[in-house]
Amino acid sequence: MRPAGARGRAVLLALALLPAAAPAALAQDFAPAAPAGPQPGAFALLERALPCGPGAPAAELCATRWLALASLETRAAALLVAPAGTRVALGVSQTGDPALGWTSVALAVGGAAEQGGAALRAVARLDRATGDWDAERLAREGGIEAGAGAWIAPGRATVLWASAPQLWLSGQSPPLLRPAELGARARGNAIAAWVVVVAPRRGDDGERSAGLSLGAPPLEAWGEVRDGPLRGSLGVRAVVRSVVVEASADAHPVLGETTRLGLAWRGAGRAH
Repeated sequence: MRPAGARGRAVLLALALLPAAAPAALAQDFAPAAPAGPQPGAFALLERALPCGPGAPAAELCATRWLALASLETRAAALLVAPAGTRVALGVSQTGDPALGWTSVALAVGGAAEQGGAALRAVARLDRATGDWDAERLAREGGIEAGAGAWIAPGRATVLWASAPQLWLSGQSPPLLRPAELGARARGNAIAAWVVVVAPRRGDDGERSAGLSLGAPPLEAWGEVRDGPLRGSLGVRAVVRSVVVEASADAHPVLGETTRLGLAWRGAGRAH
């Protein structure tokens, strides 16, 4: 994306600092307000390519304010369908204002079963100031990324996953480069713990994080700590019938706070 002028430079500076302000796997256009790893819903599939949860349709909304900056707000909507064990999600998001922001469209396709799942994802972006979408403008002025993810459950209480959301890039560079991550999660009756290792980006040595969640539907809370620099996140999820409300806050000792709020309707379906 190509902001211009003093305000544009400020936006670019904030975007350049995003890798230090939010976890790499949760710092893009469709990031959900949810813990790391495979999670139910359309946004988790679009963002991480990790299909999970009941095989049921879903409709979701999410709003993110990056680094407490009103000029860096992301608004996103997504739909999920799950026919016969497959998962197909489609989403659209807008970040920033019409003069400096961008619009993204994403598609993810995969499948999930009791012991594992895998998916492919793709995202296309265009500056909001360039006008309407068409194939020629996207090829000339836009950016496209594609990636994949997979998870396995070697035991009833253990999940291992790998996500590489940007295996292939074309055109304009994305607002944030997202390296591959590996993670593991263990769950008990009302507690879960996980660890994540993110591959190095240019200029850093990667990232390591650990998290813990307490509770189960209808109410769950979670927290996570990450290094480089040391910082943390807190989140909560409430479920009322088919309605899910999620909120999270990622704190940074210098740059400010990134907050997310998600609202979803999820239909009934078989597990995985």
